[in-house]
Amino acid sequence: MEEEKLEIRGILRKDIISYLLQLGSKAVTDELFVSESWECEVSTEERFFMFQSWIPKVQILFRSEDETVLKTVLVNFRKKTFRAGG
Repeated sequence: MEEEKLEIRGILRKDIISYLLQLGSKAVTDELFVSESWECEVSTEERFFMFQSWIPKVQILFRSEDETVLKTVLVNFRKKTFRAGG
């Protein structure tokens, strides 16, 4: 099984879960989200202090039997989490 672990900073856990649901997964538990060809585990939200602000941090583990499927879902997830400064 192929796996990819990500650490997402600056995005709330509830928003990450919303993105996973938009990508076609369904919640099995509060931490496990499953689609037909991939699954994702989402950690609890931690926070760290930086530049006088508390920033959310969430660990995410994507899994799939198919490497191509995993790469595709990661690209689509990254599009949803992309933030550009201005």
